[in-house]
Amino acid sequence: MERTWGFLTNHAHVLVQIARDPRSTVREIAYATGITERAAHSVLRDLREDGIVSAKRNGRRNVYQINPETLMSRNRWGATDMEIPRPLIDATIRGLARVAGTTAASV
Repeated sequence: MERTWGFLTNHAHVLVQIARDPRSTVREIAYATGITERAAHSVLRDLREDGIVSAKRNGRRNVYQINPETLMSRNRWGATDMEIPRPLIDATIRGLARVAGTTAASV
């Protein structure tokens, strides 16, 4: 059996899915990212508690929104205190904006 791994965390995958489709349900986020619904709930809770993602009710669904300013100002971008180069952070924010179909001029 071949082992697989990736560079992105579950949190990053969830952010990409929200950028792609802000109206995704938790079930859709879980399916798109390859994690369980329970894990998707946990990641969304983390992102909401940190102010990186907000949610507004629209009928029976939540519509999620990523706050790029909060994401950029986050002190820790990794599992350790290792410094992440600012150009990598900027490129990440611009990439999320492109996926979402928005401009990253303010980023």
